[in-house]
Amino acid sequence: MQRFWALPLRRQLFLAILLLLVPVLGAAVWSGLSTYRERLQELGDQTRVVALTTGAAIDRELTGYDRMARNLSTNAVLLGFDSEGVAGMIRPQLDQRPSLIEIVIARRDGTVVALETRSAQISEDWSALVSRVSGSTQRMMSQMQATSSGAHYVTLAYPITDSTGATVAALVCYINPQRMQDLFGVLPLPAGSVVVVTDAERRVVVSSLDPDRYVGKVEDLGRPSAADSGPPIERLALDGTRRMYGEAKTSGGPWLVSVGIPVSVARDRAMAQWTRSFSIPMLGLPGWLLVALVFARRLTRSLGHLETAAQRIAAGDFSPIEQRPMPTREFEELQRAFDLMVRRFNESRTALDAQMAEERRIRQELQSLQRQVIRQERLTAVGQLVSGVAHEINNPLQAILGFAELLQMQSDVPESVKGDLVLIQKESARACGIIRNLALFARQQTGEAAPVRLTDVIQSVAELRRRRLETEDIELRLEDASTQHVLAVLTELQQVVLNFVVNAEQSIVSSGRLPGRITIRTRDEAGRVVLEVEDTGPGIPTDDEAKLFQPFFTTKPVGQGTGLGLSVSYGIIDSLGGHIGYRSAPAGGALFYFDLPAASVEFG
Repeated sequence: MQRFWALPLRRQLFLAILLLLVPVLGAAVWSGLSTYRERLQELGDQTRVVALTTGAAIDRELTGYDRMARNLSTNAVLLGFDSEGVAGMIRPQLDQRPSLIEIVIARRDGTVVALETRSAQISEDWSALVSRVSGSTQRMMSQMQATSSGAHYVTLAYPITDSTGATVAALVCYINPQRMQDLFGVLPLPAGSVVVVTDAERRVVVSSLDPDRYVGKVEDLGRPSAADSGPPIERLALDGTRRMYGEAKTSGGPWLVSVGIPVSVARDRAMAQWTRSFSIPMLGLPGWLLVALVFARRLTRSLGHLETAAQRIAAGDFSPIEQRPMPTREFEELQRAFDLMVRRFNESRTALDAQMAEERRIRQELQSLQRQVIRQERLTAVGQLVSGVAHEINNPLQAILGFAELLQMQSDVPESVKGDLVLIQKESARACGIIRNLALFARQQTGEAAPVRLTDVIQSVAELRRRRLETEDIELRLEDASTQHVLAVLTELQQVVLNFVVNAEQSIVSSGRLPGRITIRTRDEAGRVVLEVEDTGPGIPTDDEAKLFQPFFTTKPVGQGTGLGLSVSYGIIDSLGGHIGYRSAPAGGALFYFDLPAASVEFG
């Protein structure tokens, strides 16, 4: 009991209503089951009455055949075996009886006196048939038979005797029992009901349900003998429907009439009566519960609203509390206290957040300035060092280049030596170009933007990296199709392209996809100049594509990258009014690109 009182109010009310409904529902279930059993008993009585009625109709039909046979067998025309006269007598019988499909008068020796039929004749050994009925005063009924075409029939054979009482002929009637269905086709039976007539071997003779399928099949009646009728019984029929069956035996033949009504009829009748009887207390029961539920619902709604607000605040949601009508003044004051508490807390939190955001912004700006100062100092030191080294190396290279040219001008120098001097001159000039580009790149001077051809940019980067790439078995391919200029700073574009090439080189080497290839291509496209750097490396994972140009993001191992190269490149291209991006290369590698507006002035 303590556990019950410790439950929430809603659950207590719910359990109380359930306990109150248990006896009501128990009585309703008992009433429904009792009603169902009564309706099932009524259904059995109904099937028994209909079976007796149907059996009586079949007996009347068979009695009519017996009466017809007596009238014909005592007629002088038939005893005289006048074929035309006999045919004229039996023809009207065929028209009057729908179930009669063929009638035959045959002598004792098997000679046919007259035969009338509705369809193809039924072959029969007439002499053997006449012998079987000889010495009998009653008709002989055969079991269910079938023609070669599959039509089912039953034979009724009557002896014809002369004045001495000797059997001289036989009257044979071939009837289709299924056509007797017209006798009970108007019976007041519910939908889904079935009337089945079986013989002594449990073989279906007549079926009101799909006769083409069930006539001639053996049906299990659930009894020791098919010829015996008994009290109504519930069983599953051949069509898979559970029905209540009532049975009646025909007196005119060894047939058993079974009338089946679906059990669902009893269930529907019981349900209808149960619904009417159960609806009365169920309509009255909510009356006295309504007042309690309405009052309890108002209380629980108010408690639930305040509880939800408290849980929301505990979860970190400090939005204002929705004001709702409260059932009592105490609840109203509690709601106002909650709302006032949340508002004051939000004001304090907003002020604190603003202060923390300002401190965070100042700290980030300070860190950014410190990094920029350190980076600028490092770049300045490296630029001075590279510039000095380039100047010192350039002087002896100029001397080597000058002496090589002078030696070529001397006439007494052998041709083999002149070839070597040409090679010395060529390589010295190449070294001078590399040093010149290195010194230019080391200066890192921003200055004013000037017209620049991307051809000069990619050529300078190629001179700086080609030899290193060749040693790593990576081919550097240039596809320069651009003819327009862009307004930019040459060293800044060199830095962007060099970042692209170095990243591509490191990607190919770290993946082991050697030999590799890096392709730098340029083209003019709709008033803009496009540059692409494509490699044959593994590409960039899909999850990392959105973060490539963020500061300090790198896919390289620790110690091999700072995550600033692409971020700085993004800033350079964006400041020049261009676009920079990445996409997967057709061959699966990476493809970095940027485009800049073409300059309005052409330079040759």
